[in-house]
Amino acid sequence: MSAPTVASKPVPADAVHVWRGYQAAGVDHKTFVDFLGTVFVPACALLQPKAGLSAYLPALPMAPDAATAQGPRVPDQTALMFWTTQQTYSDAFSTPAVRAYTHLHGDAYGPPSSAQFPTAYTGQVLAEQPYHLMNNPADWMIGSVWHTVGARPARVNASDFLGQIGAWASAYQLAPPAGVDAALLCAGNDYVAFWQHSAAEVGAPAGLAALTVPYLDTAATTTQLPGGLWDKWPGLDLEAAPVLNIQLDRPGA
Repeated sequence: MSAPTVASKPVPADAVHVWRGYQAAGVDHKTFVDFLGTVFVPACALLQPKAGLSAYLPALPMAPDAATAQGPRVPDQTALMFWTTQQTYSDAFSTPAVRAYTHLHGDAYGPPSSAQFPTAYTGQVLAEQPYHLMNNPADWMIGSVWHTVGARPARVNASDFLGQIGAWASAYQLAPPAGVDAALLCAGNDYVAFWQHSAAEVGAPAGLAALTVPYLDTAATTTQLPGGLWDKWPGLDLEAAPVLNIQLDRPGA
């Protein structure tokens, strides 16, 4: 769906919470996905923009048929939550809307779910530390976003995997694809998640998926919510479009 024309509002490269969520023990996958689509994702998009949420890209990585519960653990959900600044994020907790949304996490997620702001990438990938590979302000709600999530192959140990991801990230940082103006990366011992932003779609980042067992490697779907907080609508089908770029109702848009 095409988004209405809105004014671009770039935010700093480090003003994004990089979320990796894991399904809570005792919650089956259908319940988890239904909760995200009907409550959690709509609530994030509707409750937080007036507190400074500038862009929101939730995703639902899906295990390939060959993956098993005994294999490397990959986040059950990822998301980018861009704020106008890091301080805006801190200040947002003074609002009841943001506090109410935050308390929804316990209904779906368990350890080791976490989110952090990224730091500048300087040539080494540390587990669970998000990085921005370019220090450019960007408006991630406008344009194209590509998202890749992959698991560590069983034949590769965790240390070697992080080293391979680091080598790939260093090469990407030195020579990013034409048109890309922002990129984010986070890797754990068992997975890597990567996002790139461009004005127009430039396709998958070369070589990254080949280092992994791919769970997700696709462009985000630009998505208008079909209703507001008080409208009757069923929610979002996250399995039909596993990466969303939700078009927020930003103040002053």
